[in-house]
Amino acid sequence: MDEYLKYLTEVQKIGKSNFIEDYHYHGLAERYLQLAIEVILDTGKLIIIAENFRQPEDNQDIFAVLSESKIISRPLAQELIGIAGFRNILVYDYEKIDREIVYEKLQNNLDDFLDFKKEISRALKRRL
Repeated sequence: MDEYLKYLTEVQKIGKSNFIEDYHYHGLAERYLQLAIEVILDTGKLIIIAENFRQPEDNQDIFAVLSESKIISRPLAQELIGIAGFRNILVYDYEKIDREIVYEKLQNNLDDFLDFKKEISRALKRRL
């Protein structure tokens, strides 16, 4: 995830009009956002399995389960539920991707990935 966030941070510096007009930028952002989201989804699933928490109903529910189990905070879970929904757009509704929304996610949601990493690390240290 760190590698993906590094790339996303570089693309984050691009101005909005250049980002929207240049397929290189929005293509990179879409792909690396998808990969970063996949990392947090997979990490959440592994923790749920390892800790024998209730099975999530879908990808968005992974974060609700982690929040219910005091692994991540409720506010972070709400942000990540939205990000998981955005992943579905990137993967399944790719013809409907709005470049302005991708830009907004790039500008406003990268810290959510870092917060996830911090909260997961804290929770795992408490359990050891």
